[in-house]
Amino acid sequence: MAQFEVLGERFDSLQQIHDHLMAVQPTGPEVVVRLTDGSANRPTAQTTWSYYQPGQKIVLDGVGRKVDGMRGGRPTLGYFLSYRPVIGAGHGADRPAAANLEVRNLTIRGFQSGGIEISPQTGAGTDHHWDGGNTAFLTGAHIHGVRFKDLGSKRSAAHQANWGKLQFGAGGIMARGLTGSTIEDNAFVGLENGLVRGAANDGKAGPQLMHGIYLNNQSGGNTIRNNRFDTISGDVVRVSNGSHGNQIVGNRSDNAGKQAFVSDWFNNRDPNNPQVASQGTVIEDNAIGTRYGSKRRAKRFHRKESKGVRPDLAV
Repeated sequence: MAQFEVLGERFDSLQQIHDHLMAVQPTGPEVVVRLTDGSANRPTAQTTWSYYQPGQKIVLDGVGRKVDGMRGGRPTLGYFLSYRPVIGAGHGADRPAAANLEVRNLTIRGFQSGGIEISPQTGAGTDHHWDGGNTAFLTGAHIHGVRFKDLGSKRSAAHQANWGKLQFGAGGIMARGLTGSTIEDNAFVGLENGLVRGAANDGKAGPQLMHGIYLNNQSGGNTIRNNRFDTISGDVVRVSNGSHGNQIVGNRSDNAGKQAFVSDWFNNRDPNNPQVASQGTVIEDNAIGTRYGSKRRAKRFHRKESKGVRPDLAV
């Protein structure tokens, strides 16, 4: 079994490394976590990461190796990495905390929800995860050279694809409250949901819930550049709920985006949880191939900028 290495010690899982760092609280500006050995690491559960020091960057370097959550042809529930750093109070959208996260040179395969989730929290515990409020924002994450493969609920057992239990694919990368970050030089291949019980149209809307990259809940000012998207059952990129000013430049897709290459989605029907459109998203110099499950090619264009009026960004 491949192992993870950090600070001169080896561990069998990323979760063990997280728990070790929580216990020892190492000093220094950077902690580098590397995969070692040649065979794929095979996690059996999602890693939930809350460890955070304001001046310390976490680098996850796969050195070209793989983590594979597929078991008996079924994906592991959740994400490979659910990055939920506890950043404390006082980090609203106008004063985000440093994300302190870089992920590089890694293949992530076989997880139902997706590859990487970024959801900062003000305090520890599941009751304090980022939920669309105004107090937990990050800036400056960098994800590059990562291959996201065979993610989503398409291969899940029927009883493990459930809307109410959040058992379905959401995105190769799902971000909430993330600003000023860069996602570049990655590949997203085979990100597909099957039918999801409880979703719209008797579960038939399930495939459309899985995106390549999902920038949600005021995740603005990010750059998505030079990525490849192949076989994505939902939108290639989705921006949602006030995720303004993102740049989607120089990417290419094929058999991807059932409804759109890029979409702006928000729920304006719930008076208790109002959401807003995302403005100023720039789509430029992308090579857009066929849509998911279709031989029809999407419309090609040099540049488009959203005006925040749905569905003007659904292209």
